Amino acid sequence: MKIDQSTFQTPHHQPLQQHPHFAAALSGMGQPMTSYFLPEDGSAQVFSRQLWPLRKPFKMMSRGPFWPTPPSEKAQFDAVCMLRDENVRMINAEDVAPAILTAAGYRQIMTPASVAVMDLRHGPDVRRALMSIKWRNALRKAESADLRISTRSYQNTTDKWLLDEDEKQQAARGYRALPAAVTQAYSVMNKGQAIIVTASRVAVPIAAMIFLRHGSAATYHIGWTSDEGRDCNAHNLCLATAMDSLQDLGTDVLDLGSIDTVMSPGIARFKLGAGAHVKTLGGTWLHLGCFRNSASY
Repeated sequence: MKIDQSTFQTPHHQPLQQHPHFAAALSGMGQPMTSYFLPEDGSAQVFSRQLWPLRKPFKMMSRGPFWPTPPSEKAQFDAVCMLRDENVRMINAEDVAPAILTAAGYRQIMTPASVAVMDLRHGPDVRRALMSIKWRNALRKAESADLRISTRSYQNTTDKWLLDEDEKQQAARGYRALPAAVTQAYSVMNKGQAIIVTASRVAVPIAAMIFLRHGSAATYHIGWTSDEGRDCNAHNLCLATAMDSLQDLGTDVLDLGSIDTVMSPGIARFKLGAGAHVKTLGGTWLHLGCFRNSASY
């Protein structure tokens, strides 16, 4: 079965960073977020950090604001102005138009990033048809590799090994992700919403992934594989299994996170080969007092 991927539209969803589950996790860590109610049922969750030499906390927002239905341009402009007046200095925008952010006095400091998003509303057969041939063949290899796959809620006591492996992986590859404490707090504050998928051989884990559920969406959070897991494409099987399980739990969309075809081409190929769509975000914007604000939009 061959399907044209362009005929599918990614479901509208609330990003992890803007969902109350994420705020609950940070609150459980003693780092509460500030929530704002915006025009036309919009909302925004904002982080605060104390940065030297600033006397006031530096406020920033990631993947927002969020509206359950498309807002008017005036509502977006009014919302961004409200956040500006609340001293939100940095916005990693989801999809607010650049003209609106500029009119509100923000200036772009980083170009838009892109994320890979999976539509889970269709069954396994459709998802397989959307995979690249190479990805699908790798999945078949993993399915014939005599692996045991388990899918269940993450447990802080028995599953911390994966967080430890991820920290080693970050150190070896020279990148940083959310602290392990966020995963632990998420699983405690949002029971059953952190899902771990593990591929094992002879009772020994060789690959695993963690997904965080938030409403009708889920976000890929952590992934690790051993050399043995890499040889048999265990991650392909983990992701395919996760997509089936998440759909069974009522999840409509899976956010696989950022894609960078220049710095991480292999990871980008893996996500896109699985059948994901590319969603371009709104860039990173900064507001300083010297920037001029428009009186209206």
